[in-house]
Amino acid sequence: MNISDSLVYRVATEMDSDSLATLINNAYRSPIADQGWTNENTLVLVPRANAKSLSNMIQIGKSIMLMFFGEDDQILKGCIYLSPQLESKTATIGLFAVRPDFQARGYGKFIISTAEKYAINSWNVEYIKLSAIVQRPELINYYTRRGYIDTGEHEPFFGPHLTPKCVTRDDLEICTMIKCVKNEKGNIS
Repeated sequence: MNISDSLVYRVATEMDSDSLATLINNAYRSPIADQGWTNENTLVLVPRANAKSLSNMIQIGKSIMLMFFGEDDQILKGCIYLSPQLESKTATIGLFAVRPDFQARGYGKFIISTAEKYAINSWNVEYIKLSAIVQRPELINYYTRRGYIDTGEHEPFFGPHLTPKCVTRDDLEICTMIKCVKNEKGNIS
C-alpha cells in the first residue's frame, strides 16, 4: 500500500449493520464478488450475512467487528470479526472481507495484521484461529502465507442456517486454521 491507500479503522456499532452486510455479501457471494480474486459464488447460493445477524453479533459480549476505511476517501473497504476465548488464550477471526474492487492491493494483509495486534493487545491472546472452506484453495494458501496452519479439524460446511439446497456441491468442508502469535520468549511474532 502507498500513503494514498492508508486505512484507518474503528469498532463497529449496531448502526453499521447494513453497511457491513452489503460489504460482506459483495465480497463473498454476489455478482460484484467476481471483481475480486476470491469469492464463494460457485459454491454457495445464499447471502453470507444479513444486517440483523450482524447487529446481534455486534451486541454480544466481548466480540467486536473492526471496520476499515480509506483514510482520505472514508470509503468502507474491509472488515473483520474478532471473538476472544480467554480461557484458551485464543481469538477467533471471521467475516474477513475486503471490497472486491479493492482486493489485491494489500488491504487484506493490513486488516488481518491489525486484527491480530488488536487481539493480542486487548485480550493477551497467544493464538488466532479461523475457519475456511477447504474447497477454496486460494484462500487456504492466503492464510498459510500469513502463518496459519491447518489443524486437521475438518467438519461439514452445513449448519443450522444452511441446507444442501444452499450450496452447489455436497462435499464442502470447513477446516480450522491456527496461528501462534507469540514466540517462545513471549514476544509478539
